[in-house]
Amino acid sequence: GKYDSSITVAQKYYRSISGYNDELLWAAAWLYQASNNQYYLNYLANNGDSMGGTGWGMTEFGWDVKYSGVQTLVAKFLMQGKAGQHAAVFEKYSVKAEYFMCSCLGKGSRNVQKTPGGLIFPQKWNNMQFVTSASFLATVYSDYLTSAGKTLTCASGNVAPSELLSFAKSQVDYILGDNPRATSYMVGYGNNYPQQVHHRGSSIVSIKKDSSFVSCRGGYATWFSRKASDPNLLT
Repeated sequence: GKYDSSITVAQKYYRSISGYNDELLWAAAWLYQASNNQYYLNYLANNGDSMGGTGWGMTEFGWDVKYSGVQTLVAKFLMQGKAGQHAAVFEKYSVKAEYFMCSCLGKGSRNVQKTPGGLIFPQKWNNMQFVTSASFLATVYSDYLTSAGKTLTCASGNVAPSELLSFAKSQVDYILGDNPRATSYMVGYGNNYPQQVHHRGSSIVSIKKDSSFVSCRGGYATWFSRKASDPNLLT
């Protein structure tokens, strides 16, 4: 079952909305990538429809919903000629992968919202994680298309792989300070960055400076509420 059915306290913070079918497909895709074991390729083909891998058209990729990641990786297998007898099913995965890419570019049938400064804005809560994950998928998909000599097919027409890469770069540049506020959202990068960001990696001192053990509760009680600037930079 879902992990938050056992760890019920997680339901208040990180509840699994999508269930675990996407994680099973995600695991199968990576196990095939790592092992080249046909069993996992068959698993993706035989369960793609029933588990949502070929059906869900996503506009975000994050810790809970992995479908767009699965679809991107399976599209790679198809472009590499590894689908074999499963080509028809893998083509359906590929269509959904391109749906995600086109939505990020603003060239699909349902596009991701953008801020006036050009940052994609799929979520009001902790949006940057979705920006970075989308940028990653766009980057690798650009590589896959380039290697296969293909272009991206969107509702508005064909798109060159280089445009996907340019999109990813624009999002990373925004995060690092090329935005209307001239603010870097990486703690320690540039001249203007958040000083008290809500992030354990930034708000707790580096183990290189203090190797004392910090418990889960201790990190919150001791470090989260302190008034000084974040002690751990470039995280």
